[in-house]
Amino acid sequence: MQIGEVLGDIRKNKNLKSKEVYKGILSRPAISRFEKGHSDTTAEKFLQILENLNLSLEEFHFLYDGNKANTDTMMISAYSEAYYAKDIPRLAALEEASRNHFDETTQIKYLHHASIIHLLRCNLSELPFPHKELAVIKNYLFHCEAWHYYELVLFTNALDFFPEDAVDAVYARAKEKMTEFNQMKRYKNELFSLISNILVLQLEKNNLEKSLFYYDDLEKTVSVSDNRMYEHVMLLFFKELIGIMQQQEDAQKLTDIIRTFKLLDMERVANQCEGLLETVRNNNA
Repeated sequence: MQIGEVLGDIRKNKNLKSKEVYKGILSRPAISRFEKGHSDTTAEKFLQILENLNLSLEEFHFLYDGNKANTDTMMISAYSEAYYAKDIPRLAALEEASRNHFDETTQIKYLHHASIIHLLRCNLSELPFPHKELAVIKNYLFHCEAWHYYELVLFTNALDFFPEDAVDAVYARAKEKMTEFNQMKRYKNELFSLISNILVLQLEKNNLEKSLFYYDDLEKTVSVSDNRMYEHVMLLFFKELIGIMQQQEDAQKLTDIIRTFKLLDMERVANQCEGLLETVRNNNA
């Protein structure tokens, strides 16, 4: 459907008259053409129409093309699951699909997906270090004068492959931006994800000082969304890992947390936690 057709359906479903929505924006003949999908309008007028319909831009985007809007999330979920399952053939297939999409559309996001997947494949195999793929992501991110939601998520997903000084350098900027986006209902608590990923890196490096710093920041970001319980459980898990570094381990709590994730069918999260726990214990044996 065309934009005008979707807005026309929304107007009718809300039982709003044309003049209540389009007065001072479109003429009567223009309204008819617009709602039949025979004409378009300017971005400024489009936003005025949304306001008169009491409809947010985010909600319209979801109604207009919700499935397409979730494509990136689905891809990220697919390669994340393949990575934690150590499914190298699956990762190779996803990388090839992303590169094909890039060749067909020239949309840079597909090249970014392919680059991240290749980085993950290198982590699981003996492939040479992917300098070229990492450069694709770094060059894009560090040539953007302003980051938006896409850039923040890309940075979070490629975090493991950036030098520590680069992560520290952009952390404050990324944190500030993500705090803004957390106010938007369609976005989950990406700030929690960002800090969690950085904290995992510090725990793996056995850096107690930085682990405490990022844990303190993480504690301040717990949302009031549906993910709140998950975030609290992860906070407790990270706290107990730091306890191992401080020689104050509570093995029962750690076991209970991992068992809880398994009972909730969150096998991937449970496996990640088990792997991180083993790393931290080995570092402090």
